[in-house]
Amino acid sequence: MISPEEEKFYQMWEKERLQPQYKRRPFLRGLSVGLILGMIALTLSELGWYERAHMVANSRGNETWIIISILVISIGFGWLYQQFTSEMNEQRFQELKHIKNKK
Repeated sequence: MISPEEEKFYQMWEKERLQPQYKRRPFLRGLSVGLILGMIALTLSELGWYERAHMVANSRGNETWIIISILVISIGFGWLYQQFTSEMNEQRFQELKHIKNKK
């Protein structure tokens, strides 16, 4: 009872699952989420929403570290999202494989 869409996914993932799991699209999605969160944090800091954070952010030489930390966190988000997407596809593949073998 597998739909044509599931069958198409099954065939595609059966070929791709043994290849290295580096995919650009999931990585870029995670990277953009990390950068958006970093931009929100910078905006809130610049608006003075939290005065103590604003004072710390404006201390001497700290801007560089804030930008570096946002980039590192964004790359981490990208990598985690890439791994998460790969694991979800593998789980879906295993479920479909189980259904196919059950017939």
